[in-house]
Amino acid sequence: MKITVWLKKEFRLLLVTPFKILLLLLLFLNGCASHGKPVTLYDTYTEYTYRVEARDYAYILDNLITQSMGDRGIKRSSDFPDYFPILSDLPNILVKKKEHFELRDGNFGCLTLNGFDRFDRPAVIKMEFGREQGSWKLAYVSVDYLSLPSEFTGAAVCPKRRA
Repeated sequence: MKITVWLKKEFRLLLVTPFKILLLLLLFLNGCASHGKPVTLYDTYTEYTYRVEARDYAYILDNLITQSMGDRGIKRSSDFPDYFPILSDLPNILVKKKEHFELRDGNFGCLTLNGFDRFDRPAVIKMEFGREQGSWKLAYVSVDYLSLPSEFTGAAVCPKRRA
């Protein structure tokens, strides 16, 4: 009798354990899959910063800026800094980031970064993003240097396009 009860418990344990392991494995794989593409605008900015520092301009042109922005007649990806000098220097503008705000509405979004430049001057970077092919891509950037840190914005502000 004791052996039968013990075998039933062991048999249940053998049936339940693989399902627990499978559930944990699925949760782990789902977590890893969600880290493939940038999810937030700040994630896209971080990816962009990494790619600029690595001088991976071909990747930026193909994956991180909008098609309208990339259609500027660049023949070689190594010419990216010549065509986009501000975008090429974007990771170096704010050496101390204070805070960031983002706003998304459908296929349109804005990211605002407050911080200080290399001379400890307050500055705000305002970025506009568009959603293309399921990913957020940089569409427009403006940089504003401020007189005082009290002028930092407290919300996401879209850049004003200059004519």
